[in-house]
Amino acid sequence: MSDLDQDAAIAALSHYAPGAVWDELVTGERRLRPHWEPLIGYLSQLDPTDIGELRDEAARLLRQNGVGYTIYHDPRAGDRPWPLDLIPLLIPAAEWRTIEAGVIQRARLLNAILADIYGGQRMVGEGRLPPSLLHANPSFLRPSCGIEPPGGVFLHLYAVDLARSPDGQWWVLADRMQAPSGAGYALENRSVIGRVLADCMSAAAVLPIAPFFASLRDNLSALAPVSSGSLRPPRVVLLTPGPYNETYFEHAYLARQLDLSLVEGADLTVRGRRVFLKTLNGLEPVDVVLRRLDDDFCDPLELRPESTLGVAGLAEAARAGTVTIANALGSGVLEGMAFKPFLPGLSQALLGETLALADVASWWCGGDEERRFVVDHLDRLVIKPAFPTVALEPAFGAELSQAGREALAARIAARPLDFVGQERVELSTVPAQQNGRLVPRPLVLRVFVAASGAGFVALPGGLTRISAAAGAPIVSMQQGGGCKDTWITGAPLPGPRHEDADISKVITLRTPGASRSSADRLASRTADGLFWVGRYAERVYGSARLLRSLLLGITDAAQPWTLQEVEPALALAEAFDLLPALDLARGRVAALKLVPLIHAAVLDHAHASGLPANLHRLTHAASGVRDHLPHGCWQVIAALGRSPALRANRPVPSALLLRLDEVVTLEAALWGMVDDMMQRDAGWRFLDLGKRLERAINHIAILRAASARAQRLAGEARGGDEEALLAATVATVWARSARPGALDGARDHAAMLSAMLLDADDPFGLAFQVAAIAAHLRALPRPGADASEGVASVARALDLIGGAHELLSNGLGGAPVALATLNGLLAPLGIMLREISDLLTRAYFTHAFARPA
Repeated sequence: MSDLDQDAAIAALSHYAPGAVWDELVTGERRLRPHWEPLIGYLSQLDPTDIGELRDEAARLLRQNGVGYTIYHDPRAGDRPWPLDLIPLLIPAAEWRTIEAGVIQRARLLNAILADIYGGQRMVGEGRLPPSLLHANPSFLRPSCGIEPPGGVFLHLYAVDLARSPDGQWWVLADRMQAPSGAGYALENRSVIGRVLADCMSAAAVLPIAPFFASLRDNLSALAPVSSGSLRPPRVVLLTPGPYNETYFEHAYLARQLDLSLVEGADLTVRGRRVFLKTLNGLEPVDVVLRRLDDDFCDPLELRPESTLGVAGLAEAARAGTVTIANALGSGVLEGMAFKPFLPGLSQALLGETLALADVASWWCGGDEERRFVVDHLDRLVIKPAFPTVALEPAFGAELSQAGREALAARIAARPLDFVGQERVELSTVPAQQNGRLVPRPLVLRVFVAASGAGFVALPGGLTRISAAAGAPIVSMQQGGGCKDTWITGAPLPGPRHEDADISKVITLRTPGASRSSADRLASRTADGLFWVGRYAERVYGSARLLRSLLLGITDAAQPWTLQEVEPALALAEAFDLLPALDLARGRVAALKLVPLIHAAVLDHAHASGLPANLHRLTHAASGVRDHLPHGCWQVIAALGRSPALRANRPVPSALLLRLDEVVTLEAALWGMVDDMMQRDAGWRFLDLGKRLERAINHIAILRAASARAQRLAGEARGGDEEALLAATVATVWARSARPGALDGARDHAAMLSAMLLDADDPFGLAFQVAAIAAHLRALPRPGADASEGVASVARALDLIGGAHELLSNGLGGAPVALATLNGLLAPLGIMLREISDLLTRAYFTHAFARPA
């Protein structure tokens, strides 16, 4: 960029005022840094409308991908959009090489320290580490002492938070080792920004990040203990706390990208000092656990007894060498700030090297001299907890009153081991988008390092986090901060830069013979979750169709429903607890009375059986299995779960119809994506089984409600024969709700009733559901021979569905449908279908038999 272009760009940034700190974009002389020139040159050609469209495009991609981050104690946490800023952080390749070497050296050092403190503790014996630094540290896990991980590698994924010093050098703020988060978000950020700013990435020659994740996956696969044998491919799982965790999106996203099984603690069990995954085929051995649980939550038997997130016996399995845990249990001990003053000496002792990346100057108050220094300089320091588990918010001494500093000094004197004094860092700033303008925001860069073979590799870039306001001393996503993609520029590679976000382009494909069956890979909890996704989705679909049909009928000014047509629909709505029991005046339809009730069923979150409640159940069930659903399915479910922009106190029929149309359309799109995109494996079978069972149960409810109404009307002598009443009732409810407009051109009610009952080719018919359930049951994997209860449950389910099919084909057999015949069929058929659901649970979702390793 010429000086003239520089001046034009700076003129466009005349409002950009970074202050007296290091700024990533401009120098102290207000000149653009050279590596920013391609990006700023591109942006300076755009008007605010164009930039707004780019920002909206990025937000739309994030929303479609369901990217989320939970902010605890925030009532809007579930709806909070992922705060990705459009402008990335740019770091030139030459500077990155220094950072890369420093973080890799740091990973080697921390790994060596972990090996020492959980091994021979030579550093303590030589006086290089005070014994109190371990024994006063709640994160030092004594059960981990003596456990030797494969190859002596404790750290398999490590993160380090960096910030610039005032002279532009990078400092280390914090180390994250027990369950570091953010790598998946960095990959998603690159995927989105790579699409929005594709031309800029190519011009800036940005280093790709996908090879890092390929290396991570290959390393995890290579960690399988030798004792597990080589006759089967290694099984690697990602252990998550579950959907309520703040970074659950990342857990599911990484599991999908790395081709790992996403599991919760309840999915695993330990038998004979081995870890097993509960799958449809029984208990299958697990070789490697990539954990996203903090250390002490991993094993309630040896660590935290009250934990319901971990696996009892996991530490003993690691001790026996039958499973590799990444990162090793106890890694979090080094996350404490108290270790920082000792790292330079440990680097010389363990590596024989000078520490390349310096920590922010720190003083642990466990030493008398250091404590006195901290107390004497409280007005210039930040006081932080010495260990991660100490409940203490950072205290900025300069912002405390004299009385506040005296109170803090007294607390330090009472428990000196719990406190660290640290030099206050004035964070560098980076440009961020705000209301169409670039504004400086403080930043912290999180860099990731992964074990690879005999060494470590660094992710070229990382997760850049920015504060919500200028001058904020703390950068935290939990406090409303944002994030950025991170570009390492100036290292040209062949091919377009933006394609590197697709990890599959650099992962070697498996041969078919190396793959497991879907039943071996599918956890029982996941199968259970998919089953209930199917049931809840169909429940929402059926309720929306019924409410839509009823609302259309009572508000149609051209051809309104008569009371005879409204009554059966109301009876069914009452049977499904969508509407309360009503006593309508004979001969007229009280639309004004019904519309508010329908409004409540559509919008009221307090309505236990209404659409919002069932949509919440659907979203919750789907969030636990989202990595097993086609990508588009989660987008549809997320759209279904978003509250409509309707006034809760203004029941307008047109607005309600639009909402119901939206739900019906999205549900149809959901099942269309399942049909078109989902592999016909065991997961799909359980999803479709849930749908078919729910639809069959609903059809029986329709028939029973219709039968009861026909019997009542016949007893009151209000209609003709029972068969005609029954057929008319069923046709009114079923045909209008399943196929709007079906009654407009055809009045053969008996034919519609027969179709609903007996037509095996009609996807809304009862016979179709029974046939589909039978096909799924026959195709599901059989439990192991030693699982007698599971085998018996499957056999009983097959007997039941066979009996249901026989009842439909022979019990009616084309004869006139009398009420007595139908009632004799419906009661046992309903019991059969509900029992099948319970049998599936016993056969596949809760079993206690294990396969040999």
